[in-house]
Amino acid sequence: MRVFTAVPIPEALQEDIILSTASLRGRYPKLKWVSQQALHITLNFLGEIEEETVPQVLSAMEAVRPAFKAFDLEFRGLGVFPRRGPARVVYVEPQRGIQQSQKLQQALARQLAGYAPPERKKFKPHLTIARVKPHTDWPEPETEGTDIAFGFTVQRVVLYKSILKPDGAHYEEVGAITAQKS
Repeated sequence: MRVFTAVPIPEALQEDIILSTASLRGRYPKLKWVSQQALHITLNFLGEIEEETVPQVLSAMEAVRPAFKAFDLEFRGLGVFPRRGPARVVYVEPQRGIQQSQKLQQALARQLAGYAPPERKKFKPHLTIARVKPHTDWPEPETEGTDIAFGFTVQRVVLYKSILKPDGAHYEEVGAITAQKS
């Protein structure tokens, strides 16, 4: 099974994010927009693992729990990956909670090292809202979507199973850890 760890977006916020991107969705219908149910912030991509390995992965995640304290994450404005060349991913940028997100991701990466490929790039927290198909126009992000802003308290990290389907990936929760009470 194909799995990854992620911060889930609270359900109450998912609809607000979709509504706040509605004008962009209307102006750029050729982009592959992320569905409401698929909104999340990926922390660690593990790739393919055997189903029998899931308990060990969840145990490794649990080892991070003692240091995992809830924190606020705030987003405003758009960005694209890669920074040079044609855009492939459109995302909402974090403005607050970046260091806490990076520390959480790094702690998970250390615990999951035996189950995941090594990280090639420095982790940058972001919420993907669209994927840009080849030969599709996308303007400079500074001129678009400046009204997109939201925040929430990170309280859970989920291990998701990714199920690839013709209409895109669907995600199913396999297990989770919750932040320690302060």
